Formats: sequence, C-alpha cells, structure tokens
Amino acid sequence: MQHIFRKVLSGLLLLTTAAPAYWHNLLSDDFSTPGTWSYAGATNAGGQPLFRHDPTTQRVLAEWDQALCFDASGDPYTILNSSFLRALPRSLNDNQTFRFGVTLRLNTGSVPDTTEFFQIANFGLYNITETGPDRTMTDNWSWNSTILKDASDFLEFNYFINNRSWGFNPNIQPTIGTHIIGLDGDYIVGSSSDAGFWNDTDMGPDHYLPAATALYLEVTYHGAATGAVARRAYAAVYTDPDRTNILVINGVSMHYWTQPVPTEKTFTLTDAGFFNYPTANWGGANGLGNGSFDDFYVDLHVAEGEFFSQHAAQQNVLFSAGAVSGSVYYLESCADLSSGVWTTTAVTVAEGGLVSFTNQPDGSAKYYRVSR
Repeated sequence: MQHIFRKVLSGLLLLTTAAPAYWHNLLSDDFSTPGTWSYAGATNAGGQPLFRHDPTTQRVLAEWDQALCFDASGDPYTILNSSFLRALPRSLNDNQTFRFGVTLRLNTGSVPDTTEFFQIANFGLYNITETGPDRTMTDNWSWNSTILKDASDFLEFNYFINNRSWGFNPNIQPTIGTHIIGLDGDYIVGSSSDAGFWNDTDMGPDHYLPAATALYLEVTYHGAATGAVARRAYAAVYTDPDRTNILVINGVSMHYWTQPVPTEKTFTLTDAGFFNYPTANWGGANGLGNGSFDDFYVDLHVAEGEFFSQHAAQQNVLFSAGAVSGSVYYLESCADLSSGVWTTTAVTVAEGGLVSFTNQPDGSAKYYRVSR
C-alpha cells in the first residue's frame, strides 16, 4: 500500500500527516567547553557575570539577585536584565512542536524566605531582537514619557520563590510571551477554569524545590498538534534524567499546562537562554538564589513527512522530511498537477528520523512529493 503525503512549499509537495514522529535535536550543550554563549547584564560583588561557564564543574553557574537588576529611584526606572544567550540553529514559531530542557541544581540555603513576587531559574527560548528589558512591565506603572518596550516572543520556565505572599507560595510554571504591539504584554499561563489541564503547583508555605540535587526540567510546546493540547505548553520537573518520574512536593505534582495560544497570536524564537529578570521590591526581602545549569537541549518535533529543510548545493537541490527509520521513500515529480502524472526520480531508505533526497533540476518548473 502506497502512502502519499503532500505539502506545497517552494515547488515541493512533502509529507504532512499525523504519522509517527521524530524528535530532531537542534541544540545540545553539556557545557564541557565554554561554547558560543554570550552574557549581558549585571555583575556580582566580585565583578563576575551572574551567568558564567565554570570549567571545573563543566556547568553554567547561575546567580539570581533582585537588588542588582532594579532601581526605582529614577524615571524611567533602571531595569537591567541579565542574560546568557546562544542563537538557535534555526528559528522556531508557534505553528511548530518543540521541547527544551536543562538540569538545574540549586545551592543549599541560597533561596531566602521572601514575600516578594520573584522568579528564579528562568530558562527558555527567546527572540532577543523583539524583546525589551521590562519583562514584568513594572516601568509601565511609573507614567514616564519613555516607557520601555516589554518582553515579546518567548517561552520559558519559571520558579517563583515567593512564600506566604498575597496568598501565593513557591510554585513553578511555563510562560508564553506572544508577539506584542504597543505597551500591553500578552503573556499566557494556566487557568484554574481550564478543566482537565489546570494543576496548581503551589507547594504550600515553607516548601521549595529541593536543593543540592539534580532537577530535570523540560518544557514542551504543542504547536503542530490538534485537539485539546494544540498550541499549549507543558512543563514538568522530573527526578530522573529520562524524565519519567515527576517530582512531588508536599503532595503536589510539579507539572503545569498553559492555556492555548490564540490563533491570532504568534511568536518567533531565535535564541536559547538563561535570564535574570528584575522585579520591583515593595518591602519584602530581595529575591535571591544561586545554583547551576547543565545539559541544555532543544528538540524539534518532525512528523513523518513534515518538511524539515531545503537548500541548494552546487547544481543540486537537497531537502529532507520526517520519516520512519528503515522505511523506503520515493521522490516523485510532476510538471502539471492537473495531469496527475508523477515520475519517480529517486528511491531512498530512511536512516534515523529523516529521509533525504538530492535532485538535479533540469530547468523546467516541477512539483515534488514523497511517498512510501
């Protein structure tokens, strides 16, 4: 039985079915070497960046310090994010499905008992050219004449360490920042009214993520999915590197679904990164913490036949699509779609989760499709 999957894209008809999927690794870094990450932002009392590669532990050392990032004495406020960024090998958007994760270790005694609404251990995917420093829109409240642009186009993991604050206790959640225009942020999280998806990760008073242990974090965005999970993000904290056992604290499971991104909203992500966001302190202890990150990865979900890449090499056109390893795929061409006549130009056995073809154009306009 022949299966034909099609999509018109630059003259190519490629697979677009809900068939078997493959996670293609876009970025993986165990921080064994300094790599290509770039830091911008505040420094600590010793003049060190708040995120820095440590050759001894082969990890990224991280510090979170609210006092170093925010000053409300002027107008506009002084808002200084600290970030450690690396460009993705290809951009991602709200129509794709992807996941990213990292191993987090919090240092014992580094997180204070604060009543301030503050987040640490932020990591995720961002579009650094589409975002401004005011992630929490704090400066929008000062009525100044030079309001700073708010954060836009991001998907990240957050650990809120506020304790007994405004009815909130330590909790985790992912946040989606869609592309914003104007002064209002558009951030998507979960909702208690979202039946079947809502899980309140409030750990209860005086309960926090455990320190001095490896926490395996992962966020998955289901952009290419259909049904109830479409355009939602899911985050969880796991106790094992295979990410099969979800951490439970004080009887609360550490997993969280966002609401879906509205179809009229979009985002484009170009950078992987770690962030230290400023937040105004209105009287509680400053948000603090330190720890380390390791084994960062970003994977793109490629369904069987979903277009993955297309580029020219010398006089050939190379392209690839999602596939089932070991299956035979046929590259077929057609000069006139209305004719229904397709000619096989190549046959390839897929290796791994992708099938790749090389085609030499003959100068005529053609459409291509892949079948098996």
